[in-house]
Amino acid sequence: MMRVEVKTQLGGDVVSREHGQKMRILLENALARGTEPVIVDFAGMQITSVSFFDESFGVLAKQYGEGLLARVKLEEIDPFDLALVRDIVSSRAREATKKIGKQSSRG
Repeated sequence: MMRVEVKTQLGGDVVSREHGQKMRILLENALARGTEPVIVDFAGMQITSVSFFDESFGVLAKQYGEGLLARVKLEEIDPFDLALVRDIVSSRAREATKKIGKQSSRG
């Protein structure tokens, strides 16, 4: 198991795609090593940034689908942020599924 403490590892002002990319790299590395579940601790944070969540969790959802949230546990996350993450993961997972379906129908 790996633990990512957002405030400690990414800083107190986490809103940009650049921050999201740093988070995604941390998560990709942990998932590749099989250190599941990966715990992401948002203690003391309220992010409310679509850019951050899309770049981190949204990009990963294209690869892992909606099962991503079974592999990554979110702790101490603001309720609004949690709803945002769930919506982005669901949307990106559906987008990836549709893309795969279109590619399959061409072959």
